[in-house]
Amino acid sequence: MKLYSQEEQKRIEAAMERFLDLGHGIVSAAAPVAAADGAVYNPLAPPTISGTSFTIDYALQNPTTVITPDIIDLTEQRFFVDRVFSSAGGVTGGAVVFNIAAMEQYAARDVQNVNPGAEFPVLTFERNVPGVALVEKWGGKFAITWEARDRNNVSEYNNAVRQLANTIVRKINQRGVAELDAAVTAFSRTLAGNNWTTVVTGGSSQSNHTLWPARDFGKLAMVAAQEERGVDFNLLIMNPLNYADLVSIYGDDLNAMLAGFGLSIFVTNRVTAGTYYAVAEGQVGEMRLEQPLLTRTWDDANGIEQTWVQSSVRPLMFVNNPYAVLKVTGAS
Repeated sequence: MKLYSQEEQKRIEAAMERFLDLGHGIVSAAAPVAAADGAVYNPLAPPTISGTSFTIDYALQNPTTVITPDIIDLTEQRFFVDRVFSSAGGVTGGAVVFNIAAMEQYAARDVQNVNPGAEFPVLTFERNVPGVALVEKWGGKFAITWEARDRNNVSEYNNAVRQLANTIVRKINQRGVAELDAAVTAFSRTLAGNNWTTVVTGGSSQSNHTLWPARDFGKLAMVAAQEERGVDFNLLIMNPLNYADLVSIYGDDLNAMLAGFGLSIFVTNRVTAGTYYAVAEGQVGEMRLEQPLLTRTWDDANGIEQTWVQSSVRPLMFVNNPYAVLKVTGAS
């Protein structure tokens, strides 16, 4: 974010004073986010301000309207959890009770041919297993010295905000992977795949087609068809090393191959190399927010000439359809 000079900032403040409280150290909260039905939103979620720049002093005085949007701007393109989990509103009481999809999609007793006037057969069903997801609170703080504030030390401010943003991104994505792994373990959602590092793409020793990555992607489609749950695996979440193997194998044909299977890829270091997740985008579970990203500031209470900046978010995510995820192993 560009930072204006003190003189330029005074003109901005005059134009915005109808909307902003300029009291030093004020604690501000972002308004709750109401998502439209079926909408998928960034896990940090609060509104942003665009087209306006601020000095460090002004940012510290207005954390919600300046620092929080700054963090959002740095993070919004690097989450994958908002593609895996659908948004379903807020949280009341710090927890959500949810139903996990039944293991059997058919009734225990089959339907029957019913004669005129005859009684219909009574069908029995497997009961859904309830689960409970608890809200988690993730956050951290850093200090800006008064000297850095007074000298408008832009690099110190930007470095701190960027590292805070990166750390929040990492934690949310780590929690998303942990939820996927828990569902994979509980419901045995694994699939053995090929070792992509051993594929020979040409010459007399070219690998048989059954050893190529496309074979693994075909297996994903096969599993989806066999399980008959209306699920199409269309998003792969993988480590950069495995994505590099795909690029090496297919080169310019990679996008066409993926399009043929209806797949897209999200690359992240949060997934262990050699494994990747195949998910039906937005169908695995839900992600809710008890509190979107909130930033507050205050002067140090111990007499040290510095101002603390603290940000936190209270998310909740859970898997209620484990059949919408598969963990593929053996890629390297």
